[in-house]
Amino acid sequence: MVTLIGQFSRFAVQKDLEPDDWEMAATEFGVTDTMRNIDRFYKSWDFKDNDQQPNTTQFLKEVAEEDEEKAVGVMKRIYTLADTDSDTLNKYPALDILENEDPGTGVLHSTFRSERFLDIDNVPGTFYPDLVEDINQCYRIGVNDATLVLTRKLLENLLIDLLRDQYGKQEIELYYLPENRRFRKFSDLINTFEENLDDFQHRSGGLDSDFINELDAFRQNANAEAHSIETNITEDEMKDYREQARHAVQILFRINQNL
Repeated sequence: MVTLIGQFSRFAVQKDLEPDDWEMAATEFGVTDTMRNIDRFYKSWDFKDNDQQPNTTQFLKEVAEEDEEKAVGVMKRIYTLADTDSDTLNKYPALDILENEDPGTGVLHSTFRSERFLDIDNVPGTFYPDLVEDINQCYRIGVNDATLVLTRKLLENLLIDLLRDQYGKQEIELYYLPENRRFRKFSDLINTFEENLDDFQHRSGGLDSDFINELDAFRQNANAEAHSIETNITEDEMKDYREQARHAVQILFRINQNL
């Protein structure tokens, strides 16, 4: 089931689906309450935000935990609404089961990864523990691109918090654009952090040009995977991404705690 959910959620976000499509499918199978309890499910689909896929994965996973046949039914209904072509099953082979009249669920089981993507305990704050758990959950069920996108979000927000705590509102332009009412892009935040690295180096070891290069490399990799229609991230690649992310996150959390 986890393989099907992982591939289906990636497939779905590539299609021109609307929140009403999900509402119809959820109503048909009696799981509207489950969907409405997923934070930002509707908004992510309405605005096509980056958390579409993890929200979809979480919704389908929760439905499957209660009733796998309903989860398959919802996916099959959405599948019939989406435009498919001859290449769909080459990219997402697990979706072949949705082509059947009576798919059943006996062949849908797959093995969870036992390890965590971010092996970090006692995550500080109120926002970060849930985000780290979402990252690890996506990794466990094999939704690799969502794992990378959420990790990128974690690193980006950590940089914002570090710059905000260090410089406050007096130098808000370092991390925020008041005229646009939005935070700076991740790439700009990395550049700002690098330019002011001397202000942070006494708070953690490992802060040097190699760290900045590693952080920027992960940003670029996560961006590439988020915008790619391919889903062929290999286990070796995920292992490398995991090591990069763990190192970067540990250092940034250490600085955060020492500010």
